[in-house]
Amino acid sequence: TGSMTRVAFMSDLHIDSNLFGQEELETLTALFKQEEIQHLHIAGDIANGFEKISQDFLAQLQHQLPVTFSLGNHDMLGLSEEAMKPFEFQKVSFSKHTLLAFSGWYDYSFVPAISPQKHLQTKNLFWFDRRLCRKGTDPEITQNLLGELQEELKLVDQPLIIAMHFVPHAHFLMRHPYFERFNAFLGSQAFHELFRQFPVKDVIFGHSHHRISDRTIDNITYHARPLGYIREWELCKQFFEDFPQFDFPKRYDPYKRYRKIKDLPEFQVYKKEQLAHEFSQAMTILEL
Repeated sequence: TGSMTRVAFMSDLHIDSNLFGQEELETLTALFKQEEIQHLHIAGDIANGFEKISQDFLAQLQHQLPVTFSLGNHDMLGLSEEAMKPFEFQKVSFSKHTLLAFSGWYDYSFVPAISPQKHLQTKNLFWFDRRLCRKGTDPEITQNLLGELQEELKLVDQPLIIAMHFVPHAHFLMRHPYFERFNAFLGSQAFHELFRQFPVKDVIFGHSHHRISDRTIDNITYHARPLGYIREWELCKQFFEDFPQFDFPKRYDPYKRYRKIKDLPEFQVYKKEQLAHEFSQAMTILEL
């Protein structure tokens, strides 16, 4: 087919934590119609574990348009390596581009000053991935994935669009002092170094729940507009601008901020009104 396809990319929907219901689903599908989206790809973290809730959600979306997705670390909960395999390196051919979708992983290289043992300790204490049962060390998992990725990249002759969950370049790390050590579990720049050697045009990723302006590095344009947890949404910050009477000193703290407003009737109405806008801000649209 010669005609282009409008593809929307989203990530980090966390539909269980965000208590997605009929309203969220309808708002999303209305947005896809309005934007004339012909294909949706979700770059990981639909929910915790690839259970019935994720599958039902995907099935409902699939009534509206073709949907593909790659696994995020949250989706991997309860999955064996064998069960993850089919989701890695999916290829979708469009008229002028090929979408290559996979998860990615991390090798601690973003925080080289700390020893791998120390990183593992931090991970086992604080990080969600301590609940996953993956085979091998994190650097080994990443090395294996990079090897497979290189073979997959060699097989594609069309310009490539990559959708992955983890962070592929150090430019997108968290600069907050509290978060520094957790950068170790965000991804690896080894992905970017590999992409550079192939006709990769655009890369969509998520994971850090940090929306960025598109950024081109070595002729590759990076896009990250994760939805993230509701407490992190723009509409929660914006609510206090529009309703200054609810302001309080610790507004910068997303947990406290959300707890303060979530049950307010004013916030319920505001969320309804702003939901479509929030979703559109968490969407990258490419013509492929």
